[in-house]
Amino acid sequence: MAQVRVHNITDRPNSPEASHALSIAKQQVRPGKHIIVDDSLLSKKAKSLHGRSIWIGNQVPAKYRATSKAALRALASNKAAMDPMSIEEARAFLSELTKRELLGLCTSMSPSLDFAKEPSARMLVIKLARVVFSGNRELDPEEYFWLRRWTKQGDTYTERA
Repeated sequence: MAQVRVHNITDRPNSPEASHALSIAKQQVRPGKHIIVDDSLLSKKAKSLHGRSIWIGNQVPAKYRATSKAALRALASNKAAMDPMSIEEARAFLSELTKRELLGLCTSMSPSLDFAKEPSARMLVIKLARVVFSGNRELDPEEYFWLRRWTKQGDTYTERA
């Protein structure tokens, strides 16, 4: 009987579903909000919505987090947030991600960051932070938008000067 966080991701532009409220485990979840429920109360239908309308887990992946309306509003209202992230901010952000998400970020650059033996999550945070700021690799702006290095207009990402 573990408690899980269920996020309604229908408010994100890159979510395949239209923005709407959902009923999960007899609780209403509005777009952009989350609830905490016992995982045994999640129905088969609710689990099938994972990745389309809801995200089950403590952290929403960067793909959805960077495009949420709340994130975009926070960026617009916070002048300091318009500056690209520092390495310390990036490490703090990366340390909150799961190992699976960190490994996904390793493949979202060119050339990808490969390892002979899969490192720990802590080592992945250190390696990714170092590589992201080294300038030796081309980063996928959609996956690394959280670094605040790009602006987005429609489907086009433009690197800030």
